[in-house]
Amino acid sequence: MLRALLLILSLCIGSTAVGAPPVSRDDPESSDPGGAAISTAVGSAVVVTANPRASRAALAVLNAGGSAVDALVTAQAVLAVVEPQSSGLAGGGFLLHWDARQQQLEVLDGREIAPQRSRPGDLLQPSGEPLPWRQATSRLEAIGVPGTVALLWEAHQQHGRLPWATTLKPAIRLARDGFRPSPRLRRSLGIAQRIGVDHSPAFQALYLPGGQPPPADQLFRNPALARSLELLANDGGPSFYDGALAKRILAGMAALQTLQPGFRGWTAADLSSYAVVRRQPLCRQQWNHRLCTMPPPSSGGLAVLQTLALLEQDKELTDASDPHTWRQLARAQAWADADRLYWVHDPIDGAIPTGALLNPRYIQARSAAMQASPAQRPAPGLPPGMARYPFALQDQGREQGTTHLAIVDARGNLASYTSSVETVFGSRHLVAGMVLNNQLTDFSFQPAINGRPVANRRRPGRRPVSSMAPMIVFRHGKPVLSVGSPGGRSIPNVLSRVLLASLVWQEPPARAVGLPHLSMRSSGLAVEKDPPLPWPVATDQLMLNDQPMRRQRLGSGTALLQWIDGRWQGAADPRREGTALAIP
Repeated sequence: MLRALLLILSLCIGSTAVGAPPVSRDDPESSDPGGAAISTAVGSAVVVTANPRASRAALAVLNAGGSAVDALVTAQAVLAVVEPQSSGLAGGGFLLHWDARQQQLEVLDGREIAPQRSRPGDLLQPSGEPLPWRQATSRLEAIGVPGTVALLWEAHQQHGRLPWATTLKPAIRLARDGFRPSPRLRRSLGIAQRIGVDHSPAFQALYLPGGQPPPADQLFRNPALARSLELLANDGGPSFYDGALAKRILAGMAALQTLQPGFRGWTAADLSSYAVVRRQPLCRQQWNHRLCTMPPPSSGGLAVLQTLALLEQDKELTDASDPHTWRQLARAQAWADADRLYWVHDPIDGAIPTGALLNPRYIQARSAAMQASPAQRPAPGLPPGMARYPFALQDQGREQGTTHLAIVDARGNLASYTSSVETVFGSRHLVAGMVLNNQLTDFSFQPAINGRPVANRRRPGRRPVSSMAPMIVFRHGKPVLSVGSPGGRSIPNVLSRVLLASLVWQEPPARAVGLPHLSMRSSGLAVEKDPPLPWPVATDQLMLNDQPMRRQRLGSGTALLQWIDGRWQGAADPRREGTALAIP
């Protein structure tokens, strides 16, 4: 989720069809060019996911008396079948859960882990140079030990109301009996071809029979995934890590090792030792609200809070039609990125100065520097309590195969959940019908630069830094908004803009998700082309001095819930196939 590369050097990867646009390493999956309407729903319980089948299945669970977590398990399992390019059982994720009865916010970290045989230089060439991105995503060393199933199981054990097996039935049925592939799924398969699939005969056989995506008018089935889901339903989540399904996974990884003989492989202990980590939420008071998000190893949550804190120093951001507002947003994004991409790493390796990076005096100093040098390319700051810069400055990353969903049940329990397999269809390797992630490319490929260690370096048992940033916003102690999005390294950019629209501009949910995005990157400013709602300013007024600006489609998949006038209102980002549904 993190290393941005020059947009003007966007890669044309693989065997690109004549007339096909290049695949960018920042934005391999751009927005849906179909211009779908913004899906909204209002009620006592609301579901917002990136796919209509997942939303319908989750709503049925709520109608049957299930909790927000029951609906979450169902939605993620269905997404593993119908949206495998973004998330699945062999990926990882983060969950923020509000327990209405206990009045407690919980944070579950289900991020992937580097196996014990990992080495810091696993994604380096013999020369010591980093592997090309496309090649790295297909390497078996890119696959992290998955955390999705462990996260879902732990959440369900504490908050589920329906039997675990019941929550998986819709996904089993879809995988076994089939479904008609959506336009987005078929488009994503074209992107996967251009990134590269020659390394995975199993992927080609299932998803690209005859070299073409499955026909839109025919049922697509994944019987191997159906069997994996059935094992999970019968034996429970632990079977993924130490049971019948774990044996299938390890056998599959051993078989893949024959395609890449140098790979050191996984051990049974890599799976059996996986554990979800319960963390303290990262929160900050802003604009009369308390914003809570995922702490490290997410860097995205910190970036959102820091972006908004920098913007809060400017008292002239109340009008979306003022170009100054958008220019300030772009600058704040860049300054927040500079800090989060330097300081954040797996907390197992020591404390991260998140509190100091959000310290009011530090924010004021960063804001003053930002205003004094608007054309300056920001560098990471030295927050209070840090006497020196301990790390090398790494390059930036990307994280694209991601999904977000937001659910509130009639009891007021909230689930804000972001999950990912990383690149579109992850590594494009399959085991037991599951798309395997390539999340370990989120570590810095170079463990050290000029003799200094990189904070986010690859080592056994570590979790790579992520941009995923599910959020829940409180007012007077009560949750009033839940939001999150896919979008790779641009996730904090997307969410800061959405929250600015919701909390400061007072936009309703549909407009908050539909308004345009911009993203400040190392190559300049990326401005959304053909957004769902028109730009409220002329985009040529967004130029930041002499920095280059590029107009392009920007993919997001925001799921937003907001408490308005005594009911929950949901809105789904039209840039994907998002659908909001509600119980009145």
